[in-house]
Amino acid sequence: MTSSRKKFEVRSLIFSFVVIAICEAFFLIDVSADIFRIDINTSWIEHDKIELFSTVTLALSLVVIGLQIVRLLKAHRQARDVVEVASGELLAVIMRHFEDWKLSASEREVALLLIKGLSTQEIADLRQTKIGTVKSQSSAIYQKAGVRGRNELVAYFVEDLLAGQSITPPA
Repeated sequence: MTSSRKKFEVRSLIFSFVVIAICEAFFLIDVSADIFRIDINTSWIEHDKIELFSTVTLALSLVVIGLQIVRLLKAHRQARDVVEVASGELLAVIMRHFEDWKLSASEREVALLLIKGLSTQEIADLRQTKIGTVKSQSSAIYQKAGVRGRNELVAYFVEDLLAGQSITPPA
């Protein structure tokens, strides 16, 4: 979306908000005047015409806001789809590297949990194993991946993605 289009959309939303606020104030005054039986007719415009103008501008403002909501929902759906694709692609890339490193099924599970940020204790609890087993598997993962620890394992996958480059083996 272009910058000028974004500015137009923001301005139209601000304008709609102002119109709604002014109309709300008018209708509050109008209802209050009706309750207290105060005549608020002016000499320059009839009360009915003010109500009609307020109602029409409110309707137009609602159309503008409605169109923005539809646009935002569409953009949200597209962004969600992109995130799902990216997430699936990242998992596929991670799994390919796990295959290249010849990780066992247990090591793959532990490696994914390490990448997700779970502690050694949390992984042991989740997998219903001893903490020593998880530490041993973690060491084997780091050795097979050619990294020195969890931070390097995570950085291995994240660093290139943040730069928008393809994933390359560590030096």
